Amino acid sequence: MAKKKKVLLACAALAMMVALSACSSAADQPKGESEKVNSEATSGTSKPAVTENTNEAATNTDTEASSTPATSETSASKGESSTAEGMPEYLPKDFPLPDDAKITTATSGEDEGKKSAMMIFTTEQDMKTVSKLYKDYFTDKKLADSGQLIDEKNIVIQGTEPDTKQHWSLIGGALSSQEGVVELTLTWSES
Repeated sequence: MAKKKKVLLACAALAMMVALSACSSAADQPKGESEKVNSEATSGTSKPAVTENTNEAATNTDTEASSTPATSETSASKGESSTAEGMPEYLPKDFPLPDDAKITTATSGEDEGKKSAMMIFTTEQDMKTVSKLYKDYFTDKKLADSGQLIDEKNIVIQGTEPDTKQHWSLIGGALSSQEGVVELTLTWSES
């Protein structure tokens, strides 16, 4: 149990570092360049995370995956599914999204009977509104072993739901490359 918590916290810390470095490195790029996001998530297994971009089709065959570079297309392995149009398959249906949310990455997986999901999305709602929405949602969940960092530019909420033993991590902030846009990364898993 303690090892699972350490792995979860390490994954959450990695996701936070990736999200924060993406925000800070985007400021170094000229405004004319398109933004590229490179994200990786893990649920404590040696299986790679599967992501799908909204502009590209996913492939489901091993032959295409082995002959295609990982940067151009992705493949779904057994026990994992992904979707870019909607929320991840295994993510609890009560998770709220802002009305204008645009999901850029949605991934679900199952390993040894444990389900997990990751989702990256953006919204043009202000940080105060977004922070209130998710602070209220996670307060209602009464997360144990939780931590929160909420300010005018960033939001980090992590913890475990005591009744269901589900692990939650929400990390995000205002994008420096796109004024008025907030990007959030959500990871969820069963224990």
